[in-house]
Amino acid sequence: MKLDTYDRVDLTGPWAGFGFQGHRFFTPEGRDIDPVGMSYWSLTCNIAREWALMMAEGRERVWHPRPAEVIYLRDVLQRRREKRLSVESGKGVAASARRSPTGRGRRRPRRG
Repeated sequence: MKLDTYDRVDLTGPWAGFGFQGHRFFTPEGRDIDPVGMSYWSLTCNIAREWALMMAEGRERVWHPRPAEVIYLRDVLQRRREKRLSVESGKGVAASARRSPTGRGRRRPRRG
């Protein structure tokens, strides 16, 4: 049997609806995939298979649970605020005697 992909060749079984015609692969949705697209499709499938294997290996590992604690965000923020205030209060007298921001002096009336 000679298989010439230039003539329409319909696939059967689980690939029903797919086929080859004119050196292109077509899908049931009517999309054509050229040979270059097939190489990218192959690469995508290989990446997906490697990802699935990596995830399966991760699931098979023995997991030893560690004791966990509940962290209350309110307490963490309160400790940060207290720490920040204690650092700012330790700057000395010069920092506490800050003046208001200085401007450019008195404004003159606009002409016009």
